[in-house]
Amino acid sequence: MKFDLKNPIQRKIFIYSTSLIIGIIAFLILTRVNDLIHFLGTVVSLLAPFLIGFGLAFLLDGPVNWISNRLMSFGILEKKARSMSILIVVILFILFIFFTFWVMIPSLLDSIRVFVSNFSGYSRSFEANLEKLAVKYNLDVSAIVTYLQSLDLAGMLRNYVQSSMTKVMSYSMNVIHWTANLVIAIAAAVYMIMDKENLLHAGKVMSYAFLGRKNGNFLQIYMMDAKNIFQQYIVGNIMDSVIVGFITWFGCTLFGFPYTPMIGLIVGITNIIPVFGPFLGAIPVCLLLFLIKPMDALIFAIFILIVQQVDGNVLKPLILGDKLGISGFWILFSVSVGGALFGVIGMFLGVPVFALIYEGLKDLTTLQLKDRHLVISDSASIVDDEEIEKIPDHSSSPAS
Repeated sequence: MKFDLKNPIQRKIFIYSTSLIIGIIAFLILTRVNDLIHFLGTVVSLLAPFLIGFGLAFLLDGPVNWISNRLMSFGILEKKARSMSILIVVILFILFIFFTFWVMIPSLLDSIRVFVSNFSGYSRSFEANLEKLAVKYNLDVSAIVTYLQSLDLAGMLRNYVQSSMTKVMSYSMNVIHWTANLVIAIAAAVYMIMDKENLLHAGKVMSYAFLGRKNGNFLQIYMMDAKNIFQQYIVGNIMDSVIVGFITWFGCTLFGFPYTPMIGLIVGITNIIPVFGPFLGAIPVCLLLFLIKPMDALIFAIFILIVQQVDGNVLKPLILGDKLGISGFWILFSVSVGGALFGVIGMFLGVPVFALIYEGLKDLTTLQLKDRHLVISDSASIVDDEEIEKIPDHSSSPAS
């Protein structure tokens, strides 16, 4: 029997049946949340190498394109230049991994170990300097000293590091599993980069096949915006932060500061956070150096100020390229809201996610205005007949 939604009885049957099915599905989801989460976790675990591979492909595609364009400028054919650029980028990425695990991480762990073992001495030195300042300027700091002694910061830090090291050791037991996943991920990333054109074409065909021309066009525009946004403000910020971290590490080494790997790591990680990142990294490092040697804290503050100026005026424009097109107010808004909702990760992802939403709404608004044949003037407060764009209707013309 043909189902006709114009028939009142059949329409009611359809509505009630659909509502019942949705209710049953919602009930099953709510009562089996743990099973659903476990299932999703299993799926993500199985697909982890390919998800990591997709992330690596997205991360490495920009450098591959940059090197490929430089090679083609020397007269090398496009196909050969792309293969060579993929090989160069993959080798550099593997060398970076080896450098991280065999040089940087051992040095970082050694700095943390030495700092924890010397923290009690630093605390006593800080209390002595505080008492000297109190005597010199006739201040009463006994309450502050008593409070710091009651906190037992050295014991708290020691317990935290020991518990963290226990977790690190438990994770290191899966090193073979993660190494295998990393090898698969790198191979998957290489295949994705090499077959990028075919994968993009397949996705484009599927989007138009299932969504139609109008929605397919919107999805293509939206995905291009997403690509630009994430490449500029995630991949670019990561590259910029790595450079700033190494510059800080090298500069602190030249100045003879202690714990330079740890300082470089703190500054590099916090630098990826817009607006607040430089302060989040500089303040704890200044406090750390002040505990050890107050003059080093002052020198570091001047040094990091110079580094941030160079980063903001030279490195970021060179690496990130064009801006997203959102004002400083919206950047501050997205960082604040993202940090309040999701912490540090929210502060990092707040700007690109908000910019992506902003671009999506702008594209959707543009398409809707075009469908209504409207052009909004910046000077007019309302839209009248003169503001309506007269676009001829080609719907009756034959398709080309």
